[in-house]
Amino acid sequence: MSLRFRLNLMIGLTLLAIVGAGGLLALHNARRSVEEEVGSSVRLALQLVEAELQEQGAAVDSDRWLARLARLESARHLRIQVEQEGRWQRLALASPPPAERVPAWFRWAVEPPAQGVERRVEQANGLAARILIEADPGAEMGEAWREARGFIQLMTVLATAVLALVYVTLGRAFNAVNTILDGLQHMENGDYDQRLPAFSVREFSRISDAFNHAVESLGKARAQTQRSEAENRRLTRRLLQVQEDERRAVVRELHDELGQSLSAMKALAVSLRQLSPEGKPRDIAVSLVSLCDRLFPVVRGMMQRMRPLMLEELGLKAALEDLLDGWRSRCPNIRWRLECDAVADDLPEPLQINLFRIVQEALSNAVKHADPANVRVALTVSPEQVRLTVSDDGRGYDAPNTPCGMGLSGMRERVHGLDGEFRMESEPGRGARLEALLPLAAG
Repeated sequence: MSLRFRLNLMIGLTLLAIVGAGGLLALHNARRSVEEEVGSSVRLALQLVEAELQEQGAAVDSDRWLARLARLESARHLRIQVEQEGRWQRLALASPPPAERVPAWFRWAVEPPAQGVERRVEQANGLAARILIEADPGAEMGEAWREARGFIQLMTVLATAVLALVYVTLGRAFNAVNTILDGLQHMENGDYDQRLPAFSVREFSRISDAFNHAVESLGKARAQTQRSEAENRRLTRRLLQVQEDERRAVVRELHDELGQSLSAMKALAVSLRQLSPEGKPRDIAVSLVSLCDRLFPVVRGMMQRMRPLMLEELGLKAALEDLLDGWRSRCPNIRWRLECDAVADDLPEPLQINLFRIVQEALSNAVKHADPANVRVALTVSPEQVRLTVSDDGRGYDAPNTPCGMGLSGMRERVHGLDGEFRMESEPGRGARLEALLPLAAG
């Protein structure tokens, strides 16, 4: 339940309890009032009878004082019956009981115990009469019902008004709470441009000021962080470019200097072998030729790893095919598959070389650590970004709880330095999947 609903519910239940307690108090007072009133009426009637008997002596004129008794205001709470010559006659009262009906539950709650007295009177005509005076609380209960009903209605109206006032007040207050929560949601989503308005309630106004100050500080911190991240990415791109330039220069030196020197050494060794007679000089020449032949593939391999000539000459797709062919020859037990869009060759050169480096490192990791049976490389190009996926069905690992190695960290830094997104998914026994999303603007 929301706080607003709980507060309204608690206040409503409290008001309901107050109305209920007030109703019980009204019933208690009504019962006591009825009991006292009818008891007083019975006692008054009895006193009148006693006084009349003392005044008139042993023989009284019952008709005269009974008529006077009937005219009393309190007689409406009594039922007076006279027994003469074996016949009972009810006395006609001057004030009839009220016509308003009292609910049965109210009558049950406030009706007092039965009260009554009986007196024997000697009349002037010598005949004896009996007077039975009983309490009749009907009229008093009618008055008590009207008073209790008015009291309960008044309390109900007041409780309803209080509840409505509380509901409206809480509603206005919680509108401010909803505004604050909405601002916190914006802040959680990284929107630091959101500002809270000034509130009429002092506490909420202080919260608004503190929130606006915090958001402003966070916005400045985020701007500073963004500038730092942008600078780091720029430096990373520059570092990668410098690294590739250095590799290109080393490859050029290997090709131009070491390659030509090896070729010259081999030519001289071949000439020496042809001119030398059988013996030690000829054996030395043969060894030199063999050594040069072994160095040529080593140098070509170094040049290929440092700067793939296939990438510069035939494009990214051909370079990736050549890279997978090399792995096929070294690991024939693994099935290698490449899916590459033809437009990959039209990508900017810096983007191509970075994609090639990521694939190069990912395949090396798969062979070293995953022991897969199948490896798949997929490269798709869309109008805004390039998606590279390298997946295998090897042993996998617990990605969230396994520290990243140098190769994985290097790929992640390379992708982030190019304003891209890097994801690595893996589970033990279910292989691994690497995905890199690079914007075309990274080239």
